[in-house]
Amino acid sequence: MCRICAGPLESLLDVTELNCAGCPDLVVIPDILTRLTTLNCAYCLRLTTISSELVALTFLDCTGCPLLASIPSTLTHLERLYCMGCFLLTSIPDTFVALTRLTCSRCPRLVSVPDALIALTSLVCSDCPRLASIPDTLVHLDYLDCNGCRLLTSIPRAQWTYCYNCFWLPGTANSFAVRLPYLLRLQRWFRTGKKQVFKRVIRTRAFNEFVFHPDRIGGKMAKRQMEAELGAMRPEKKQRVE
Repeated sequence: MCRICAGPLESLLDVTELNCAGCPDLVVIPDILTRLTTLNCAYCLRLTTISSELVALTFLDCTGCPLLASIPSTLTHLERLYCMGCFLLTSIPDTFVALTRLTCSRCPRLVSVPDALIALTSLVCSDCPRLASIPDTLVHLDYLDCNGCRLLTSIPRAQWTYCYNCFWLPGTANSFAVRLPYLLRLQRWFRTGKKQVFKRVIRTRAFNEFVFHPDRIGGKMAKRQMEAELGAMRPEKKQRVE
């Protein structure tokens, strides 16, 4: 149990740094903690709400909070934000203009990074399968990790960039070494898929009639072939008789 759950909250009025990571009972970060500048509430599995009154926060770590669906846009003084593994998080507020470090890996519903975060120097957004865009306005980036973001088609420049498994980026889309495993998988799919389709087709009545019925294309071709073979054999038999 953390200090918030243990109470009383009045004893936390002057607290500026609070660590309640891993608390199994914490559900809400209360409004009364307006002087907090540093808050660590990582791995609080029941946490659903962070108060919008915590306007003094400069550091927030809410990693591994699976029920947290949003981060208040009023936290405009945030400089560092860690929200890895927040499965319900869909967006990062565009009011975080002071943010310099953002780590939002493994957020499966996150679609984009706001172009207003122009102060970012470090961005880690790996394994976000729906992330489709990182704006070019992030001109101060020194570190970018977007490994596993398969929908990205372009990324801003950074001194250190890691973009493995970003298949549609210009630098990796034509890489044979990166694409080879997926080409082999596609080949196996076609091979087994067509085989199964062929098995189903040859068992149908329409296919058998097409191939074997004497009045259909298959039967007519077979008759013509037999006639040609018989015609080629008849002269030889006549010569032998004579």
